[in-house]
Amino acid sequence: MGRFHFPLDRVIRWRSLEFSLEQAKLKRLGQEQIRLQMQAAALGAEKSKLGASIVTLPDPRGEDLRAMVDYGTSLRRRAQKLGELRTRCERDLALQKKKYNEAKQRLQLLEQLRERKLTEWRYEQGQALETLAAESYLSNWNRERR
Repeated sequence: MGRFHFPLDRVIRWRSLEFSLEQAKLKRLGQEQIRLQMQAAALGAEKSKLGASIVTLPDPRGEDLRAMVDYGTSLRRRAQKLGELRTRCERDLALQKKKYNEAKQRLQLLEQLRERKLTEWRYEQGQALETLAAESYLSNWNRERR
């Protein structure tokens, strides 16, 4: 009796590699999203500190207030740029999730097909073994009768 051979094993390996690649990309984008969220939180904390620091100045001068306004403007620009990056990252993440799910589905379909073929092969091997055992029994039985 021969060994089981699935003709699409190379395709399964390729799909598995493709799935691993898509999974790695998804993980990287997820980490990027977390990094951007942390930056946004830090920026929000910085804005809060700026507002509170105005009150703590003992003798605020015009140049102090001007520096705070400039810094606040800078923070707003950074927040806007960060918002754009987060939007792009979320869009890329959604697209990558779709690619990941498609790659996963393609791999699973091939694995299911392989399992079905393996089950059929095992059944056929069992049938062949049963036939061989029956023929062997009949052959021995015929020899004993002579």
